[in-house]
Amino acid sequence: MSHFSSIATCFGHVVLAAVTGWSLKYLPAATGTGLPTVWIMLWCLLVYSALGIVRFSHPQPGKLLRTLYEQAALVARVCPLPLLNVQLYHEPEQSHNFALPYRHALGYALLLSALVAYAACNVFGDLSRRHYGEHVATGVLLVNAAGLSLVACSGDNYWAAGLVVSFVSKHFLLPVLAERYRIPSALLYTYGLSFYEIFAVNAVAEVLPTSTIRVIM
Repeated sequence: MSHFSSIATCFGHVVLAAVTGWSLKYLPAATGTGLPTVWIMLWCLLVYSALGIVRFSHPQPGKLLRTLYEQAALVARVCPLPLLNVQLYHEPEQSHNFALPYRHALGYALLLSALVAYAACNVFGDLSRRHYGEHVATGVLLVNAAGLSLVACSGDNYWAAGLVVSFVSKHFLLPVLAERYRIPSALLYTYGLSFYEIFAVNAVAEVLPTSTIRVIM
């Protein structure tokens, strides 16, 4: 990676850190039996941002720093949709008429899928088998996108619907754009996570009748 690319990627992580701090401030609190998993995800992304700032601003990052950043980047890649899903499926105000008796179990199942993807990407981490982990991660993303689509359709949650389109298109288009225009994939993905945070905060606010927060940026 060139010096300019490192600076640009570092700046991308600075932007993500700023958006994450803003998102943590305005994220509505989970209610009743709701789980604060989006809050947890935002803190994970804040750690990812901090590691990225150090990783790409350091002239010679050590092996430990690179490993920590890679693991944080993996969490940032496979966990955003599952952690959003589990909170939305556990909000008592959220009505899922299509699967009301099973929505809590479905939320936990979607959360478990993130652990499966994380484990698969680590088990198949070597270059010759990395594509197996990528296939598992893609499958988990599509399953969680379908789960989030159910939330969006059942509750007219347009922020959730927009997030599905944004996240799925980002997953398939960013590698192509990075290769075609020689842009670091970490830079593009980090900027994409900023949009995830904005949409996620609004998707959570949408299911809480008492919340008056609507994000405009």
